[in-house]
Amino acid sequence: SHYFGVVAGIDIEKSTNGVDADVAPGPSIPVGDPVTWSYVVTNTGNAPLIGVVVTDDMGVSPVYVSGDTNGDAVLDLDEVWVFEASGTAVAGQSANTGSVSGSVELTDGGLVPASDSDLSHYFGVVAGIDIEKSTNGVDADVAPGPSIAVGDPVTWSYVVTNTGNVQLTGVSVVDSVLGAVSCPQDVLAVGESMTCTATGTATAGQYQNTGSVTGSPAVGGDVSDSDDSHYFGVASSIDIEKSTNGVDADVAPGPFVAVGDPVTWTYVVTNTGNAPLSSIIVVDDQGVAVSYVSGDTNGDGLLDVDESWVFEASGTAVAGQYANLGVALGTDVLGQGYSANDLSHYFGVVSSIDIEKSTNGVDADVAPGPFVAVGDPVTWTYVVTNTGNAPLSSIIVVDDQGVAVSYVSGDTNGDGLLDVDE
Repeated sequence: SHYFGVVAGIDIEKSTNGVDADVAPGPSIPVGDPVTWSYVVTNTGNAPLIGVVVTDDMGVSPVYVSGDTNGDAVLDLDEVWVFEASGTAVAGQSANTGSVSGSVELTDGGLVPASDSDLSHYFGVVAGIDIEKSTNGVDADVAPGPSIAVGDPVTWSYVVTNTGNVQLTGVSVVDSVLGAVSCPQDVLAVGESMTCTATGTATAGQYQNTGSVTGSPAVGGDVSDSDDSHYFGVASSIDIEKSTNGVDADVAPGPFVAVGDPVTWTYVVTNTGNAPLSSIIVVDDQGVAVSYVSGDTNGDGLLDVDESWVFEASGTAVAGQYANLGVALGTDVLGQGYSANDLSHYFGVVSSIDIEKSTNGVDADVAPGPFVAVGDPVTWTYVVTNTGNAPLSSIIVVDDQGVAVSYVSGDTNGDGLLDVDE
């Protein structure tokens, strides 16, 4: 008489994307990529197994693929059955367990169960990188950014951070204007940051450049990021144009004004730079009181780039050559003071004329004058002198007795004017 001692045994070997990842981390798989789990089932006992079922604790449903060579749904001793399940990689460390069960059927209809399980892992890769660029310490993502005097130094800082969950290699920074930027390292661990720097000199006007960074994870494509930064290169200057009674009299003599007549000085102040100026003051070296008239079109108290402000002062003409200097003062956005000046002139006219008449050479202002025989010739001489401080024109001499008076001499420069010294 005989019997067969049954040993029921089964084995499962689970792999993830072809890797037998019993321990973490397992293969690295970019998040969103497909994952395939394979379950290889073997009969390790001494009798065929029926009712073989494979399950997974992550809820995926393994399906039979191959191995039942005779198609009898019995896991024979010489067979290896393969099951598969699929999914999509999620971020971070993942682990799931495949389990298998089956039974040996005894002669009396009883069942001897067998089971096994196997753990498998993968790491869901989320690669990420961030760059934050600043100009002279200001995170100037939008214009205008910090104001910097033209010619002053500029320092750009690029703070690069690994925002993913895997190490990045080949990390490099490029600036859209400056080109390659020097960095202290080219590998960044998860969460690690580094600061790269570049320097330059401020140029006039609005400036923008963009910092871009690229890094490579162990799996998946490169990751990148970019950030803009701005500054405004300040080139400040101011101009003043001074006029006297409407005449831009930079050089003497300027307009002729009668002594005692009113004089109006006009000072036109213009921003000839590229940034607003504040604290605008106009003074005159002769102490006349200068007052603002117009020009601040938007009422902001700033002499903007597209504005000219008008100031005025008034006085009364004094005798002779006069000169006064207008000075404009202003302060730019950096607190630096600027000034300009302009000279203007006028001539204060005091006009007068003198005539000295003589008869036969005698200055006979009172009677009787010289005695002249009747019928003898009489010569009247008229000496005309400019006793004022400005030339006289249209000189005419007449005599109340109707005698014809003719010019003889005196116009030494031939200009037709009775000059002060003639």
